Amino acid sequence: MSEELRTETVLEGSDGSYYTGWEVARRIRAGDWKRCLRQADPDRQLVETESGELLLLVPIDPGALPARAEVRLEGEAARVVRTRRRCRRLRDRQYGFPDGQ
Repeated sequence: MSEELRTETVLEGSDGSYYTGWEVARRIRAGDWKRCLRQADPDRQLVETESGELLLLVPIDPGALPARAEVRLEGEAARVVRTRRRCRRLRDRQYGFPDGQ
């Protein structure tokens, strides 16, 4: 399978996360998600997650991914991964640590 074919399907979830078609298919095959509805025009699908929540998935252009995310290929797997981490200073403030400690 070519890299182009594996990465052309990127979906934006109603939970604010991004998924590749490979990730969605894997979760459905594994039973982690259950497909509830699929619509062709406009293209979108509704899945039920393990926790029973509904997740709407809508395809987007891979170039429209935010700067914090990118598609990475590992063998046959294509995943959307977060590339930027929260600034340490902001994280430390969130947990009550003074700057520089």
